[in-house]
Amino acid sequence: MNWKIGKKLLYAVKVILIWIFAAIFFAPLLLVIVNSFKSKGEIMTSAISLPKSFYLNNFVTIVTESNFVSSFLTSLMVVTITTTLTVLVAAMAGYSLAKWKNKVAGFLMTMIMCTLFVPFQVYMVAMIVVVKDLGLTGNLFGLIMVYVALGMPVPIFLCRSYAVGMPKEIEEAAIIDGCSNWSMFFRIVLPLMKPILATVAVLNALWVWGEFLVAFLVYGNAKPMTLPLSQRYFYGTYSNQWNLILTNFLVSSIPVILFYIVMQKHIVKGITAGAVKG
Repeated sequence: MNWKIGKKLLYAVKVILIWIFAAIFFAPLLLVIVNSFKSKGEIMTSAISLPKSFYLNNFVTIVTESNFVSSFLTSLMVVTITTTLTVLVAAMAGYSLAKWKNKVAGFLMTMIMCTLFVPFQVYMVAMIVVVKDLGLTGNLFGLIMVYVALGMPVPIFLCRSYAVGMPKEIEEAAIIDGCSNWSMFFRIVLPLMKPILATVAVLNALWVWGEFLVAFLVYGNAKPMTLPLSQRYFYGTYSNQWNLILTNFLVSSIPVILFYIVMQKHIVKGITAGAVKG
């Protein structure tokens, strides 16, 4: 009987720990939601109390008096273009490295993966110098190109791992039927890689949507701003508009949270398939 009691106690401890970690994780999000419905004065009085009434002027101010709409559309455009380019380039590179079986391909893959172990702060200054010399600072094209370059190692790794397990017979049959290499890639390979490409798209979109540092360094104060860049204009020298800051954060998070909820099954499916086949 002792082992049964020990098993129940272990289960109880696990449940308690899960709830504790869940509370720690959701507490900041709950504070953001609660304080989004407060006025600035009410937040300064107590940030952890419930709102006395639902103060909706924060949402009206965000939409009507700030650059939220233009920033939202700019971020949406940047995310869409960046994710599309990342998925396409990663699929091509990953498939090529998977089918190109020699030491050169192995060396290239090793170099690509090594970039993951170098902190961004190490090459941040050098990157800005190069980007500036190329005339890519202060414009959305340069920002998108930097995002694509920085976000490429993991997608290439995932696509290569997935492509290694793809059956050769399908490709050979396509070639026998008269498909060119490009036709085979776009009509046969890409549809087969859909699970891992969905994973790459979701992970990349989540990163780009909330990224601030690279956008600040490359894009600067140019307009229209992305959502993370527009957030800093609610911070003043002597006071911060916490009601608008938290409301902007909440509204900006809704699209990406919904996107993740819809696509989360593809993340698990794609990563699992890539890990097994790699």
